[in-house]
Amino acid sequence: MIDCTLCGRPVLGLTGHDWTALPWMLAPGTGVLPGPCHVLCLQELGAARSWAAAVEAYHLKRWPRWRAGAGWRLHSSRAARRFHLWRADGGLASFPYAVLAVPPFRIRTPLAEAGTAHAAALRTAMGADRVPLPRMIGRLGLTDRYPFVDGTVTLRGNFLVADHPLALTGSCLGAARQLAAEAI
Repeated sequence: MIDCTLCGRPVLGLTGHDWTALPWMLAPGTGVLPGPCHVLCLQELGAARSWAAAVEAYHLKRWPRWRAGAGWRLHSSRAARRFHLWRADGGLASFPYAVLAVPPFRIRTPLAEAGTAHAAALRTAMGADRVPLPRMIGRLGLTDRYPFVDGTVTLRGNFLVADHPLALTGSCLGAARQLAAEAI
């Protein structure tokens, strides 16, 4: 399993809940080690503000195309064909333009490749080839790290994949469509 560098518990890699903290993202003296982590762990350690400021500065410089609304800011990259959504509640989601193609808007996140120790641990927690994501999270004892998560986990080919909703307000969705259209 891939463990959080802050709490030592498994990190699933779910959009909006997990991140990989790189050295340049962390303020000196926070005590946060670089590596995969739960965003909630960053918040609990008081490091989320400095981490978010560093990541925000990066996106403002590297991804200068953006729109903002009440409680959110959406960055767009033509080259990567991806969005980064910042929410006022501290959530950060990265997702491809293709998510906008068909509602309801969902993200598919590869969690593990079959045959790895990480996949074996997740499969044990799943107990079947397709299960509700909250059930697997509960069996892993991670409900406090992934509150309000919905969706399913499925074995697809050689990968375990989480399929979960992407909550977009109407104004954010409109901005995403506008940014994607400008990229053509």
